[in-house]
Amino acid sequence: MVKHLKHILPVAALALTLAACDGGGKPTGGPIVLGDSSTIVTETDQSQLKDMVTDLNPVIPPAENKDQDPTPTPDTPAASTKPAPAGSATTAPTTAAKPATPAAVAPASSGPGLRAEFEEVTIQIPGLAVKQAGNKNLHRANGAVYTLTSGNVNGGTLQVNGTITKVSQRYQTVVMLHSNMGDMLLEPLSVTTDWKTVKGGNGNYPITGLSEGSLEYYEAEPSDIRNAVQKLTKRRRMNSRKAQALLNSVRNTRNPKQKPLSVELRSVMWKIDGKDAKGRAFSKQVRVDIPL
Repeated sequence: MVKHLKHILPVAALALTLAACDGGGKPTGGPIVLGDSSTIVTETDQSQLKDMVTDLNPVIPPAENKDQDPTPTPDTPAASTKPAPAGSATTAPTTAAKPATPAAVAPASSGPGLRAEFEEVTIQIPGLAVKQAGNKNLHRANGAVYTLTSGNVNGGTLQVNGTITKVSQRYQTVVMLHSNMGDMLLEPLSVTTDWKTVKGGNGNYPITGLSEGSLEYYEAEPSDIRNAVQKLTKRRRMNSRKAQALLNSVRNTRNPKQKPLSVELRSVMWKIDGKDAKGRAFSKQVRVDIPL
């Protein structure tokens, strides 16, 4: 009897081992085997497969921060502004887009003026003498850049035709340093405003908010001004005598509107949103640079 058990026990143990190895269950650990479909996990929930990256529309340089549409304000002196410190974020109130207005045609301007003829819309500013940069044919373009040669942008009228849903304006101001070495731009003290909706109708949109007392600017402290001047002297590779003379000229300057500094309008931009004859949305931009 004992002899029979000696032969039976090894056979039973072997059978149990084989059964455990061939259980048919999925592995609960160990490396993933290349080509083994049981180790591949596929996602079937469509909500987890959406592309979270939004489309970007082309803009005219300089490319700038996310467009915002603050509530339009009258042409009154604006409080000076200073860019938020790095890492902080601000949110501007937005204005809901108005329904598309019926097709309107601005009256043709008589005399010289800016005229940008896109495929979907024609944009005019009568009374401005400008020089266009780049390709003169704007039929397929999304924007145009001009340099002002004569005329006054503030107080003019932006004229557009077609079905327009919104017209927006923004601008850039810079701080200039005036000295016996010439007028020099302090680049770190430049500011570009947010987009603001322009009120108008029947294809005419008055250009306001660009008078000297209404311009927004970098509310620089004395240390900001000194740092900007130091960067200027290094960029121009001035010798120590000239660099020190410029630093001494701003030693008692407390803000960008105090001599020998001044706040200047550098460029104005407009964005025209609307729909073409086939009901397709379009967005065009026009920029006018003011020589310093």
